[in-house]
Amino acid sequence: MAEPINLDSGLLAIVIFTHKSCLTLHSTLQSFKTHPKRVRDFVQQLETLLDALESLTDTVKTNTDVNLSVLDLPLQRCGNACNEFMEELQKCYSRSGDDKQSFRDWAKLKYMGDNIDDFKNSLAAYQSTITIALMEIKTRKSSVTLKSLKEYKDMVKTATNDLEARLETVDERLEALMVRTVVESESPDLKRIKDERTSTKKCLLVCAQFSKLIDELQPTLTNSMSRDDETIPGQITSDGLRECRVSIDHTVERLEKHMQDILGQIMSKSDGTMTQEDRKYLGRLREEWETARQCRDICNKADQHLKNDISVIDNHATGDDAVQFLVSNSQKTIHGKNRGFGDHIKQLGGHLSDASIQKLFGDFSQISIRRFESDVSLARGEALVKGKGVNKEKTNWHPQYGSGRLLNSELHPHVAASHESSSGSELDRS
Repeated sequence: MAEPINLDSGLLAIVIFTHKSCLTLHSTLQSFKTHPKRVRDFVQQLETLLDALESLTDTVKTNTDVNLSVLDLPLQRCGNACNEFMEELQKCYSRSGDDKQSFRDWAKLKYMGDNIDDFKNSLAAYQSTITIALMEIKTRKSSVTLKSLKEYKDMVKTATNDLEARLETVDERLEALMVRTVVESESPDLKRIKDERTSTKKCLLVCAQFSKLIDELQPTLTNSMSRDDETIPGQITSDGLRECRVSIDHTVERLEKHMQDILGQIMSKSDGTMTQEDRKYLGRLREEWETARQCRDICNKADQHLKNDISVIDNHATGDDAVQFLVSNSQKTIHGKNRGFGDHIKQLGGHLSDASIQKLFGDFSQISIRRFESDVSLARGEALVKGKGVNKEKTNWHPQYGSGRLLNSELHPHVAASHESSSGSELDRS
């Protein structure tokens, strides 16, 4: 079993600790003879988590300029949870009187009120958070396919929903523990803290509902207004909604910090009112609550990055001499395609300054102008050659109308004879 580690040890040390804890748990599970489906699924999830941890280790070693300190708390909690789960597993098969070869009571295995399936889902949340953090780095540093972006968006949405559900579960268990502790205690401080926690929960719920409303209004606003509307009223409204969202996020941050302080007060005030086992359980619930919040914040930031910093564009142009620009004059990531149909299409893509974009646009325009002038000069030259010997005083043809084609004004003999015969016939009838 990996030795516990603190957050000051550095990210790489924490990653190594978590990897070792997961690997030890994986090896322990593999040593059991009986593996029902739920255990096989659990082992498979551990393997997926180990893969994510190995990718994180490689990223930390090769990208020293990348700051992934937001993963410190989730990683530490993940490693501790694996160690604690393994302790519960050892207790469970020891109480049953079985050894690893004959143990079958997997349904009785509990950790913080979770069965093996619930704990598997918790590990999946840690794994998704790590993968999302790594994917965000990739979208900032290298190109990604449209399919990868879609999978990334789906992963962020799923992980956020799972973490919200996990927070609700942890919160319910904290509430149950608080109620039991306050009922058994005569301490007015604990009752006050419980009321304070209930009030903070209600405020967080209001903020969550308001944030959800803003998220629903923003795309509706964008879709309902024309491009002209966006210049004044649309921009004002969009800016207002964005400012509201920033203010709500700041409020939520303050409320969550207050909630952490409340949990700390509960820990300090419950010395004589809680059993040692309940205090240990409360400490784990507190860590789980803080970790789930941190993971959810990582997912929310990734979602905002996808919405605000990445543009997906499919640029079409038809016609000769079309000019297509697919560029960004900021740090915004562009995923797109320039599709041109015609002759002499000119395309540009990448990150450029305003001055570079204007210079290249001017260069493209000059290329088109010079090519047009060259075509006109060539046409005039061909017309002069083909029109050599033409009496310009007796014709309206000029080279600027095209190269032209010289027609013979003399009639062929059989055409002339036919004309004379026809005239004669008309005279005879007259």
